[in-house]
Amino acid sequence: MKNFFVKFVNFVIRDFFIAISYKINLVIGMIGMFFGVLKFGFMAHFLQFGNSFPSLSSYGGSLISYLITGGIFMSYVNVAMNSFKSAIRSEQISGTLEYLLLSDTPIYQIIIFSGISNFLWTTLDAISVLLVVSVIFDMKMNINFGLSLFIILITIICISGIGFASAGIIMVTKKGDPIGWLFTTLTGVLSGVFYPISFLPKWIRFFSYLLPPTYALKALRKALLTGSSFASVKSQIYVLLLMTIITVPIGVFVFKKGYDRARVEGSLIEY
Repeated sequence: MKNFFVKFVNFVIRDFFIAISYKINLVIGMIGMFFGVLKFGFMAHFLQFGNSFPSLSSYGGSLISYLITGGIFMSYVNVAMNSFKSAIRSEQISGTLEYLLLSDTPIYQIIIFSGISNFLWTTLDAISVLLVVSVIFDMKMNINFGLSLFIILITIICISGIGFASAGIIMVTKKGDPIGWLFTTLTGVLSGVFYPISFLPKWIRFFSYLLPPTYALKALRKALLTGSSFASVKSQIYVLLLMTIITVPIGVFVFKKGYDRARVEGSLIEY
């Protein structure tokens, strides 16, 4: 366990120094996220002027808060879906994957450590953006910090299962990931990121309930914007836990199949 923790810390430190060594890219990334959220904030401010939104009453009634939390949430979805396969692609392209595989660090640790580093950076960005934007738009938030962090953690683990499957696919295809593309696209359209799912036609709404972000967003918004307790969102959390039990083993299985196939074909370090 100590060895595992030491490796994890070393990976986080390595990724930190890599990130800050590309200063322009780091600054551009943070500014890009800020302006992306700012764009939705101004759009919501325009739409909300002189109007009310009864469908958002359970989240505090603010369209600005609804859209901004949705935009920030999508950054976590993108990290959970892309971190693991990006870690593999990065090591392949830089020519270091073979050396890492020859070390005593298993490949699953390599991608998990890299993924956690990305989650930490995303959380730092999200907190910074949320603080700045909340001042600009005078967002009213009543945050249940403990519950919000718990929901984010469950969501990350749940979606990371799908991210593992995506990484397994990319080891074989090198480029082109139908799992990641489909999940991210459906999440943006069906999970209530920028509008409540109640606005969807009933026959489409059914598919919303098959996606983990639908439950995660509903629970997270209540915890962030209205200070809801665990009892208020327990049904969404229970569904997320159930989905996690399903997605993680499937993701690990698909990843292992992709890894084994790439090794048999001798294409593991090709890109």
